[in-house]
Amino acid sequence: MKNISQKSWFSLSIESDDLKNIDYIYIQFYNYMVGITEEKNKFIFYFESNNKIIIKNILDNKLKDYKFNFEEIQYQNWHKSYEKHFKPIKINHNLMIVPNWHEIDDSDNLDYIRIIPGMAFGTGHHETTQLIIKSLIDHIKINDRVLDLGAGSGILSIAALKFGASKLMAVEYDEDCKDNFYENMDLNNIKNNFSLLISDVLLHEDYDYDLVIANINKNVIIDLLANIKKFKKRKFKIILSGLLTDDKVDIINLISKLKFNILNQRQMGEWICIVLN
Repeated sequence: MKNISQKSWFSLSIESDDLKNIDYIYIQFYNYMVGITEEKNKFIFYFESNNKIIIKNILDNKLKDYKFNFEEIQYQNWHKSYEKHFKPIKINHNLMIVPNWHEIDDSDNLDYIRIIPGMAFGTGHHETTQLIIKSLIDHIKINDRVLDLGAGSGILSIAALKFGASKLMAVEYDEDCKDNFYENMDLNNIKNNFSLLISDVLLHEDYDYDLVIANINKNVIIDLLANIKKFKKRKFKIILSGLLTDDKVDIINLISKLKFNILNQRQMGEWICIVLN
């Protein structure tokens, strides 16, 4: 693996007050970006430099009507670029997600998830991450075995372990997420009861878990649900996000066709989260 200090990134920024436009752009970039920040009506998408050709093709073929500003970002400037945008996020009255440089007040009786932002997708800022964490709080049980599909930075894995998971398996396709995943585990003093597998989630066949979480895009979720149905041997809960409200009808129809049961639905902005078994 390339040394992280030798890597470089680039950003594409756009100003828009139209959420549907931003969500459309987000979907095009979803599989390739390593982060997103927002300041007022300015949205900044971050990518590793080795994805330049792919992103250029997306811009030329799917986003040619939008005007983006391009910026190269070297490793030593990455955190400076992120720091001005990454603010603590309060999930509820008990839990807050904070960047690694944020000072914690032990007297406030809050639980914290600490994240080193920017090296992998999953800082807690996006609605889909918050939706799954809120659903985890409601549905996880002490000693549950949890499977995190598309783990990215590990933020959802950390949440599951903090909420009582006895065993966690994280599956992530992008090997470049590996260092950031382990860094975030260490940052949260999590030393055991978890494993990270670098693999395609659609090739995964072991579903001997109590709870499955997946924050992935619609196309992958469609194939994933069929895959889960194929290998499912016991009853367990599934928490899905990465889905737009426009995806809801198609996903619910598929859930019904595959004979899953919907337990709960949440929405934040244009994004939804569905819990099923």
